[in-house]
Amino acid sequence: MQLRATSTPAGLLRVRYEVTADGRAVTGWSARAWHSHRDLVIDGHPYALRSEGIARFALEGDIRAHIQRSVDHPDGPLSRPRWTVELGDLTYRLTGSGIGRRFALLTTADAVNEAGRVWRTGGLRPSYGADLPDALPLPVGVFVLWAAMAIWRATVTAAATAVR
Repeated sequence: MQLRATSTPAGLLRVRYEVTADGRAVTGWSARAWHSHRDLVIDGHPYALRSEGIARFALEGDIRAHIQRSVDHPDGPLSRPRWTVELGDLTYRLTGSGIGRRFALLTTADAVNEAGRVWRTGGLRPSYGADLPDALPLPVGVFVLWAAMAIWRATVTAAATAVR
């Protein structure tokens, strides 16, 4: 499944995000700031997306999924954070860094080969994309993309605050 999220100005300090799947609009939202709770209609069905910072994310609705941050320390204290994506019996690992422009989605059985990826492009008005396995239902794909957007936004905000 291929997802794209684009942002366009929607008024004073307001941005409109639209998510498409394989070129078809499936959901969207407007915001002045990032919200830790978002009620969306994804492809005609209601869902709630929730986050606790960048540590935990939940998708609630007909389909439920969770993403939780963990920091593995096999290579010492500077190991990169990872997020575990859980959907029923399916488990994936989202790796990368919020500072970078790309996350890899790996199956937990094969931590080397990518099952999918999520990326961002642009600066002031970024756009986002994801190539995800077909085993993930569309709402979970949107959820993974939304979580990656939250991680990047938090990282950029933290970096800007540190520079001041």
